[in-house]
Parts: sequence; C-alpha cells; structure tokens
Amino acid sequence: MITAKDMGRFRLTPRLGIIFVLAVVIPSLVLAGLALSSAAREEAYLEKRLEGTLLAEVSALASRIGVALEEVRAELDKSAPSSAGTGALSALRSWRTRSDLVGVPFLLSPAQEILWPDRGGELGAQERSFLKWNEEFLTGRLPVPVYQNIAAVYKDEILAGGAGPEKKAEQEVQPEQAAPAAQEVLADSAVRAKQEVQEAINRFEQQEEVRKKVFARAEEQGQELARRTVSPSAKSQALSEPRPEASMFISKSLTLEDITREASSGLIPRFTADGLSLLFWKKEGGGRVAGCALDMGGFQKRMAGLILDLYSPSRILTLLDERGRPLASPPGQESRDWRRPFVAREIHETLPRWEAAAYLTDPGLIPSQARFRSGVLWALVSILFVSIAAGGTLVLATLHGEMTLARQKTSFVAGVSHELKTPLTSIRMFAEMLKEGRQPDRKKRAQYLELMLSETERLSRLIGNVLDFSRLEQGQRSYRKRRLDAAALCSTLVEGQRLRLEQKGFALSLRLPQAALAVEADEEALKQVLLNLLSNAENYSLAARSIEVEAEAVRGLPLQGGLPLQGETPPSGGFALIRVLDRGIGVPAEHRQKIFKEFYRVDDSLTSRVKGTGLGLSIARRIAEDHGGSLECLPREGGGSCFQLKLPLAGTV
Repeated sequence: MITAKDMGRFRLTPRLGIIFVLAVVIPSLVLAGLALSSAAREEAYLEKRLEGTLLAEVSALASRIGVALEEVRAELDKSAPSSAGTGALSALRSWRTRSDLVGVPFLLSPAQEILWPDRGGELGAQERSFLKWNEEFLTGRLPVPVYQNIAAVYKDEILAGGAGPEKKAEQEVQPEQAAPAAQEVLADSAVRAKQEVQEAINRFEQQEEVRKKVFARAEEQGQELARRTVSPSAKSQALSEPRPEASMFISKSLTLEDITREASSGLIPRFTADGLSLLFWKKEGGGRVAGCALDMGGFQKRMAGLILDLYSPSRILTLLDERGRPLASPPGQESRDWRRPFVAREIHETLPRWEAAAYLTDPGLIPSQARFRSGVLWALVSILFVSIAAGGTLVLATLHGEMTLARQKTSFVAGVSHELKTPLTSIRMFAEMLKEGRQPDRKKRAQYLELMLSETERLSRLIGNVLDFSRLEQGQRSYRKRRLDAAALCSTLVEGQRLRLEQKGFALSLRLPQAALAVEADEEALKQVLLNLLSNAENYSLAARSIEVEAEAVRGLPLQGGLPLQGETPPSGGFALIRVLDRGIGVPAEHRQKIFKEFYRVDDSLTSRVKGTGLGLSIARRIAEDHGGSLECLPREGGGSCFQLKLPLAGTV
C-alpha cells in the first residue's frame, strides 16, 4: 500500500510526466469535450428517441385503420341488396336504414346509366348533392384521381434497382389469360407480389436514401404527388419554419370502368366541396353496378373508436381528417395547432390526406428534460475530471514498480478478458430479448436458450482452465481416478456438443470401437481434455467445417516417438488412442510442440481473428501426462490438424 510518506518520496521523471499528460490530462480534456458536445446534442437525442416511440404508436394506429377499411368494404359487400328483380329499388332504399355506413345508394345499368337516384322522381337534398358531384364520374364521362402507394408503384426499383412500373406492367399476366394448370402458379405469384410490395414499403419508410431516389424518379416521370395535410415537427424542432414532407401517395386518373375492371367491389375516395367522401361499389349480375356514398359521419365515428389510448401525460394520439381536424381530442385542446403534430403518418390510399398523428402534451417537455440531463452531465464531468486527475497521480506512483510485471501479463489478461466478455455479451443479449418478449416465435426462443446454455458451458470451461492452470502450477490439482469406458465418454461428450456445433455449420462424425476402452482416469479431467480439443478444432476451422472424433485400442505401442514412457514400462495391455481431427488452418511443423506451452499462440497478435488464453492445450497435455499418457499434434493429409490423446489401457470394464 502506498502511504503519504511514499508519495512524498515519489519523483515524477520526465518519462512518467509524459505518460501522465498522455494518459490522464489529455484523455480527461477529450472526455470533457465529448461530454460537453453530448450535452449540446442532448435535445436532438431525446427528440429522436421520443420520435421513434411515438412513430411506433402512430404506425400501429394506421395499421388498425387499414384493417378497418377492409372490414367496412366486406361489411358493405355482404349487406348490399341484390339489384335483380322488381324489388331492387325498394331494397336499395331500405339498405340506408339498415346500416349506419350507407349514405346515398345508387344503381347503374350495364351501359352506365344511373337507374337510382332517379332524376324523374322527387329527390332530397342529399340525392341532389350526390348527383351533382358524382353523375359525370358514374356515367363514365369524367375520370377521377385514384391513389397508390409510391413504394408499390416503384417496387422493382426499390428492391433491385431494376425495372420501373413500365417493365412490371409488361410482365404481368392476367389470370383469365392463364391456362388452368397455371392457376396455382399465379396464386403463388400473387402471394410473392404482396410480400414484395410490403418489403418495398418497409424499405421506403425506413431508409431516407430510398425515399429520395423514389421521389426523384417520380418527379422525372411527371407523377402527381398527393398533398399532405400536416407538417410534422419532430425533425425540425430547432427550426423556425416547419419542413413539409412529401406524400407517399401518387394519383392516377381512372374512369369507373377502369376501376371496376380488376375487382368485384371496392371503395373510391372523392374530394368535393364538402371534403372527402367515399363511394362503395359492387358488381351485380347482368353487368349492373350497385353501391352507395358512405355516411361520413358514421364512418368517422367508427374510425375514431379505433383510437385505443387518446391521451397520456406525455402525448396525444389521434386521427386527422383531410382538413387537418381531429376526429377525437381531449378537452382543453381547442387552441392547439393540429397541423403541426410531433410525428404523423399517412394512413391508406383509400383515405388520402388523412393522418395518424401524435402530439406532445407539453411542447416544452424535450427542452426541459435536455436541460436537466445536461446539468447532471456537467456535474458528473466535473467530478470525473477531478477524480481522474487525483487517481492518475496515484496510479503514476505505483506505475514505476509495476511496469515490468504488467508487460509480462498483458497478453494473458487481454486474452482472458476477451474470452470472458464474449460469452457474457451473448448471454446478456439473448436474456434481454427473452425478458422483453421481442421474439414471439417459440422455436426461436428455444434456440436462444440453447445458445445461452452453450455460452454458459463455454464460460465455465474457460474459468475452469484458468483455475486448473493455477492448481497445476502450484501442484495442487488432485484427481479422483476410477476405471471407466473412454469410448462411452467420447460418445456422451460429442453428442452433447453436436447440436451447438451443427448449428454453426459443422459436420460432426464419431467412430468408436464396439468393445469398451477401459482406462484408469478422472472422468471430469478427461472431459476437460476432450472439450479443449473440440473447442480448438471449432475455433480454427474456416470454410471447411468438419470435425471427426475417433477412438481405438492399440496393443504394444510405445507412448511417444517410439520410446517407452520415461521411468515406466508401457502396460502390456497397450493404449487407448483418441483422435480429434479437423479441416482447419492446420499447425506448421515448427509450432507443433510449442503450442502446448503456456500462453503460446502461433499468431500472438491481440487483434488476431481467434481470441484465446493460450492455456487450453497446455492444460490438456498436463492432464494427459498426469494420467500416464500423452497428447500430440500430428499433420493430416489433405489439410487440417490431428490431435491424438494416448492413455494406458486398464483392462476390460
């Protein structure tokens, strides 16, 4: 222990002074600068984190609306009365009273003439307004804009940078043109097409570079982008003016005949003086088309019911209509600028200019949190700077006497630290994923648990190697030898490692004799030798991942190099040979004896591809010799290594 008296005698040499400046003063200043820079960016960091959280909620709400739109279409499709028979018009009129979604029903003849509402009869205000805005469209004289997701239109370019929508159109095959035998292929193609569209949409939403390229491509081709109702402020919090974002929907003018050609029913968005309206249509027998204008009041009420958690202490989540007005809002928010949400997302091509949006309950929440965290960070940096300076002085006082010892242990400590950290990192990562429930797949969770168990065994083996090395060096390692079957032990051990190794791509084979291989050995020590050899084969295998374990009994074989064991005569029963073979990088001839020395590695660089302590083979050979046997590294024809363990046979088990 260094006392105050020792500190008084400590003199800072020029060399140690330079080390003090380089190791303490400069890092402290750099740390302080980084901390202050981090404090300046704290507001942007908090905004980004909160933006990600709220975007997840907004996206979930938009998904629920998309599902609800399909449910509305299916409900209207099921409830729509048949247009056949003399009571068709009466059934259309009663349809309105049976559903809160039906506004004004309509019926078209095969020639696209309006059969209902009938201009020859008495019309109410709603019917007259309906005909005013929709007559030309329903009779085929006026095309209307139909909206599409831009990522779906440019799917091919997003996924492969290849063909645009023109090439896609050339390659499409209409189901009615396909041979009956090809219908199943077409169905599979439709599923794949939906998956590709979803993948393209995901890339478009998640990657800024993809969005830029797609918008530039659309502009080159003269595509007409829809207008957004809002300007989200999350990405422009520090700007005086909001940055409006481009819509992800493009429009294409189509007639009713074009729209109804590819489906049996659907919803068509229309913009009129009253705002957005939705037209439901359904093909009927004989070429007729029946449908209705939706009652937007009932429709909006149903959509507002999908907002599961409108208000929380930190945010407001709602739906905005085409005019930027909320479908639902908590009380006391009348003065809020609803066109400036914190984050927002367009919902669906059937509801252009509708947005799912989230707002901060307190607009000053992020700046206040940033100021508090910056203040705490300033205090911590000040304390840390003083502590580092004082601690650095104390470290320098001990550095002079410890420098030589530190150099001797650097490689060993670095290797052990890495080997301990690697399995711990894997265990922690999978444990956190299981705890937070981020993996719903039961099979995946089982795989995670299997990997955690494997990494735990690896960690235990490493710690055991370090402890065994210490005991062997001090002569304190004791063995509990008993007669056992080495072949059965090999089989049990290899099968226990098979799943883990096969998951890493290894082909694992086992060749054992039918008769038992009786040896006098400590079972746990022998397991440790075999595990170290398997680990060595695993770590140093590259493309050719093959591990073979074989065992046999050899009679009258000298222990090593054709000579008997020093101080002993080989038992008349011979030896049990256990070999672990791989197709890895191999061991050069000049290193085949050196690799069994403590801490020795063929590539001793701390940045080499395979990390390790350099103890495994040393411990394995020491255990083999303590059992009256040997461990050798032999060349293998065709590349790779062969580690051969020899143990004296003890007779029949």
